Amino acid sequence: MVPASADDAHRPLEKEHDLAAILSHVETRQVDNDYTIHFDSKIYQIDKKAICAGLRGAAVRVERRWNGDIAVRFQDRYLAVSICEPQPKQAQPKPAKERSVSASRQPSTWNKNFELNAPKLWQAAQGSGCKPPESW
Repeated sequence: MVPASADDAHRPLEKEHDLAAILSHVETRQVDNDYTIHFDSKIYQIDKKAICAGLRGAAVRVERRWNGDIAVRFQDRYLAVSICEPQPKQAQPKPAKERSVSASRQPSTWNKNFELNAPKLWQAAQGSGCKPPESW
Protein backbone atom coordinates (compact mmCIF):
# COMPACT_ATOMS: atom_id res chain seq x y z
CA MET A 1 0.00 0.00 0.00
CA VAL A 2 1.35 3.40 -0.94
CA PRO A 3 0.89 6.38 1.43
CA ALA A 4 -1.18 9.30 0.18
CA SER A 5 1.75 11.63 0.88
CA ALA A 6 5.46 10.92 0.96
CA ASP A 7 6.00 13.64 3.63
CA ASP A 8 7.10 12.50 7.10
CA ALA A 9 4.25 13.39 9.53
CA HIS A 10 6.08 12.32 12.70
CA ARG A 11 6.53 15.01 15.31
CA PRO A 12 9.30 15.09 17.92
CA LEU A 13 8.35 14.50 21.55
CA GLU A 14 7.70 17.68 23.46
CA LYS A 15 8.96 18.46 26.95
CA GLU A 16 5.62 17.52 28.54
CA HIS A 17 5.61 14.04 26.95
CA ASP A 18 7.16 11.46 29.27
CA LEU A 19 7.49 8.33 27.18
CA ALA A 20 8.49 6.17 30.16
CA ALA A 21 5.31 7.17 32.02
CA ILE A 22 3.16 6.74 28.93
CA LEU A 23 4.43 3.21 28.27
CA SER A 24 4.19 1.99 31.87
CA HIS A 25 1.68 -0.22 33.65
CA VAL A 26 -0.33 2.10 35.94
CA GLU A 27 -2.29 1.30 39.09
CA THR A 28 -3.72 3.47 41.85
CA ARG A 29 -2.87 2.90 45.50
CA GLN A 30 -3.79 4.60 48.77
CA VAL A 31 -1.10 5.98 51.07
CA ASP A 32 -1.25 4.44 54.55
CA ASN A 33 -0.93 6.44 57.77
CA ASP A 34 2.77 5.54 58.01
CA TYR A 35 3.38 6.89 54.47
CA THR A 36 3.72 3.48 52.86
CA ILE A 37 1.98 1.95 49.87
CA HIS A 38 1.45 -1.69 48.97
CA PHE A 39 2.18 -2.67 45.39
CA ASP A 40 3.06 -5.97 43.77
CA SER A 41 3.25 -7.81 47.14
CA LYS A 42 5.82 -5.31 48.41
CA ILE A 43 5.69 -2.36 50.76
CA TYR A 44 7.18 0.94 49.58
CA GLN A 45 8.13 3.71 52.02
CA ILE A 46 7.78 7.28 50.81
CA ASP A 47 10.90 9.33 51.51
CA LYS A 48 10.56 11.84 54.37
CA LYS A 49 11.61 14.72 52.11
CA ALA A 50 8.81 13.86 49.67
CA ILE A 51 6.03 14.00 52.29
CA CYS A 52 3.64 16.90 51.79
CA ALA A 53 0.24 18.06 53.01
CA GLY A 54 -2.66 15.86 51.97
CA LEU A 55 -0.52 12.83 51.19
CA ARG A 56 -1.68 10.61 54.06
CA GLY A 57 -4.71 8.64 52.87
CA ALA A 58 -4.49 10.08 49.36
CA ALA A 59 -4.55 8.12 46.12
CA VAL A 60 -1.25 7.94 44.25
CA ARG A 61 -0.43 6.73 40.76
CA VAL A 62 2.03 3.82 40.76
CA GLU A 63 3.82 3.25 37.45
CA ARG A 64 5.73 0.05 36.75
CA ARG A 65 8.15 1.04 33.99
CA TRP A 66 9.24 -1.23 31.16
CA ASN A 67 12.64 -1.77 32.84
CA GLY A 68 11.01 -2.88 36.14
CA ASP A 69 11.45 0.38 38.05
CA ILE A 70 8.60 1.79 40.14
CA ALA A 71 7.59 5.46 39.99
CA VAL A 72 5.00 6.93 42.37
CA ARG A 73 3.23 10.14 41.42
CA PHE A 74 1.08 12.31 43.67
CA GLN A 75 -0.79 15.08 41.88
CA ASP A 76 1.83 16.59 39.54
CA ARG A 77 5.10 15.38 41.06
CA TYR A 78 6.96 12.13 41.54
CA LEU A 79 7.78 10.90 45.04
CA ALA A 80 10.98 9.16 46.06
CA VAL A 81 10.21 5.69 47.44
CA SER A 82 12.21 2.74 48.69
CA ILE A 83 11.30 -0.87 49.38
CA CYS A 84 10.48 -1.35 53.01
CA GLU A 85 11.52 -4.76 54.26
CA PRO A 86 8.95 -6.07 56.74
CA GLN A 87 10.52 -7.09 60.00
CA PRO A 88 9.73 -10.64 61.03
CA LYS A 89 7.30 -10.85 63.88
CA GLN A 90 8.90 -12.43 66.89
CA ALA A 91 6.63 -14.29 69.21
CA GLN A 92 7.36 -13.06 72.69
CA PRO A 93 6.95 -15.76 75.28
CA LYS A 94 4.29 -14.95 77.81
CA PRO A 95 5.57 -14.86 81.34
CA ALA A 96 4.23 -17.66 83.46
CA LYS A 97 1.76 -16.47 86.04
CA GLU A 98 2.86 -17.27 89.51
CA ARG A 99 0.05 -18.32 91.74
CA SER A 100 0.32 -18.30 95.43
CA VAL A 101 -0.50 -21.64 96.78
CA SER A 102 -2.49 -21.42 99.97
CA ALA A 103 -3.37 -24.36 102.13
CA SER A 104 -7.00 -23.39 102.54
CA ARG A 105 -8.96 -20.69 100.85
CA GLN A 106 -10.89 -18.40 103.14
CA PRO A 107 -14.42 -17.40 102.18
CA SER A 108 -14.90 -13.83 101.09
CA THR A 109 -16.12 -11.35 103.69
CA TRP A 110 -16.95 -8.44 101.42
CA ASN A 111 -20.63 -8.40 102.50
CA LYS A 112 -20.09 -9.27 106.14
CA ASN A 113 -21.69 -6.10 107.51
CA PHE A 114 -24.30 -5.75 104.83
CA GLU A 115 -27.77 -6.15 106.24
CA LEU A 116 -31.01 -5.28 104.53
CA ASN A 117 -33.70 -4.55 107.06
CA ALA A 118 -36.23 -3.65 104.41
CA PRO A 119 -39.60 -5.43 104.56
CA LYS A 120 -40.47 -8.04 102.00
CA LEU A 121 -42.55 -6.88 99.07
CA TRP A 122 -45.74 -8.51 100.31
CA GLN A 123 -45.26 -6.96 103.75
CA ALA A 124 -44.82 -3.50 102.21
CA ALA A 125 -47.94 -3.99 100.11
CA GLN A 126 -50.02 -4.98 103.16
CA GLY A 127 -48.77 -2.02 105.17
CA SER A 128 -49.62 0.48 102.43
CA GLY A 129 -53.31 -0.34 102.51
CA CYS A 130 -53.56 -1.01 98.79
CA LYS A 131 -55.54 -3.96 97.59
CA PRO A 132 -53.72 -6.65 95.67
CA PRO A 133 -54.90 -7.31 92.14
CA GLU A 134 -57.53 -9.98 91.78
CA SER A 135 -55.17 -12.20 89.84
CA TRP A 136 -53.06 -12.89 93.01
